[in-house]
Amino acid sequence: MPQQPTTGSNKQAQQGSTQTSGGTKITPEAASRIQSAADRHPDSTTATSGFKERAQAAATKNNSGKK
Repeated sequence: MPQQPTTGSNKQAQQGSTQTSGGTKITPEAASRIQSAADRHPDSTTATSGFKERAQAAATKNNSGKK
C-alpha cells in the first residue's frame, strides 16, 4: 500500500515545530460554547484538562479594549 504524503500541521508535528497555530482568535461566544460542552460532559477531556478555563481567559484577553 502506498504511503500517504505528510502534509500541513502533521508534518510540522513530526519535525518538532514550536510554532503556534496563530489562526482565528477565540471569541467570547466560542468560549461559551466550549464551556457549555464541558459542563454537559463533565468526564470529557475538555472538562478535565482545564481547556474551558484557558478558552475563557483567551477570549477575555482577545476581547479586551473592544467596545
